[in-house]
Amino acid sequence: MGLFSKKKETDQFADFPAIGGVMASKMVTEQNKKVRFMYREKPTRDEDSGWRIFSGNEDQDYTDNPDNTGIYNPTTILKIDPSIANLLLTPIGSVFERENENSNWYEVDDFEFEDDYPTTQKLTDKWSVEISNLFLRRKEENGDLVFVMKGKTVRLAIWDSKDQTRQQLYDEHKHSQETRNQEEAPTLETFDLSDSNVARIGYMIEESDNQKRYKVIYGFSMVDGEVVQAALYFDKDTDKEWALETWRTIKYE
Repeated sequence: MGLFSKKKETDQFADFPAIGGVMASKMVTEQNKKVRFMYREKPTRDEDSGWRIFSGNEDQDYTDNPDNTGIYNPTTILKIDPSIANLLLTPIGSVFERENENSNWYEVDDFEFEDDYPTTQKLTDKWSVEISNLFLRRKEENGDLVFVMKGKTVRLAIWDSKDQTRQQLYDEHKHSQETRNQEEAPTLETFDLSDSNVARIGYMIEESDNQKRYKVIYGFSMVDGEVVQAALYFDKDTDKEWALETWRTIKYE
């Protein structure tokens, strides 16, 4: 029985997802102190998960010394502190803390990431959007661009409508919005953010997956012959203004 128990303990995290390496304080890895603070920033390279993990006992001088941290396989940290297993699967922008090694984990909302500054992302030669550098950008097989971080996602698709003017496109989308089926997801709010260069019309609904409910704003930005469809997902109602402002920054030059 002892041998089987030991094998089970050794293989406990053998199937943990390959999220990439984690940067951890040597107070955790060499002194076996439990984790008390961790955050996930934008990865610096493909093999980096973005996780930065600390015992909570490090002072600034300690963390400033690169010799006091290392890059480790997540299983190395999990064998020291299994309590972070589910936390490691949360996305970029996640921050967790606890008062002591026996306390419950809680999310930190006011942590300032160094990568959280606005950048202009080119969508085409003419279209662009302004979004925080903290978002991870990927292009899907169908050509959609997706920007992801914790609690927020932006999905963008560009349609070619060469035979229609901006006004025709606006009228078409306004009609579709006014007549959309309300049974599955009622329209919570409608928006018109048009300016002299780009016509913008959209609406907000609530959607859900198997784990949570969230809001999404579907925004359409139109010029003669082209439409950018934006789906802006957010978990917290307070992020509605972030979604509207991000949509407003979709510009055509």
